[in-house]
Amino acid sequence: MSLKQALTLESGAVQDAGVLDALPYIDGLTNDDRRQAEELITEELKKGNKKPSDYLASFPPLPASRFEGHPILQHEYARVKAGKQMEGIDTSRFHLAPPPASKHNDFSAWRAATDNAHSQLEHQYNRLLNLELLLRFGPNARRVHNKSLEGHVHRLEKEIEQLQQQKDSINRQRKLSQESDGRALQQMEQQYTALVAKNMEINMACRELESEVSELQEETGQSDASSHDTLENQAVGDDEAQKGIS
Repeated sequence: MSLKQALTLESGAVQDAGVLDALPYIDGLTNDDRRQAEELITEELKKGNKKPSDYLASFPPLPASRFEGHPILQHEYARVKAGKQMEGIDTSRFHLAPPPASKHNDFSAWRAATDNAHSQLEHQYNRLLNLELLLRFGPNARRVHNKSLEGHVHRLEKEIEQLQQQKDSINRQRKLSQESDGRALQQMEQQYTALVAKNMEINMACRELESEVSELQEETGQSDASSHDTLENQAVGDDEAQKGIS
C-alpha cells in the first residue's frame, strides 16, 4: 500500500479492513511521500473551507418579515437608493436658548424654553446620579466581573491542559505501540531473511546432490556398458575355442 492510499482511507472504509499497515513513528518518509502528504492536506483544506451552495438547506426557512412595507424603512430604502446622506441627530433640544426677540412677549415660547431647561436640568441630575452610583459600586462590580473572567479563564486553561495531557498520552501510547510493533516486525524480518538464506543453502545443497547423483548415474551406466562388452567378448572367444578343439 502506498502512502497516498494509506492516507486517503477513511474510518468508515477501514472498519472491516483490519489494521492499517502504516507506522508513522517507525516508517521513514521520503521526499516523494512528504510531497504526497502535503498535497493531500492541501486538498482537504480546500474542501473544508469551501461551503456548498445549499449549506443552509437543513435549517428551517426564515419567518416572514414584519418590516415589509413599513413607511420608515421604505423612506430609508428610497434615501439609500438615491444616494442621499442620512440626516443628523437634532441637537437643538439640548441647547438652552431663550425665545427669539420676536417672541419675548409670547407665553407659549417662554413655556417651551422653561420646559426645555427643566428637562436639561433633569438630564444633568441623572448624569450626576449615574456617576455617583458608578463611583460607589463600579469598582466592586468591575472586581466581581474580573473575578468571573479569571475563573472562566482558569477553567479554560485547565480544560486545555487536560486535553493536552490526553493528546500526549495518546501520542505516547501510539509511539510505544508502534515501537513495539516495529521491533516485532524487525525480528520477523530477520527471521524471514534467515529462513530465505537457509532455503537458498538447502536449494544449493540439493542441486549439488543432484549433480553428484547425475555423475554417479553416468559412471554406473558406463561401467555397465563395459562389463557387457567384456562378457560378449569372452563368449565369442569361448565359442571359437570350442570350434578349434572340435
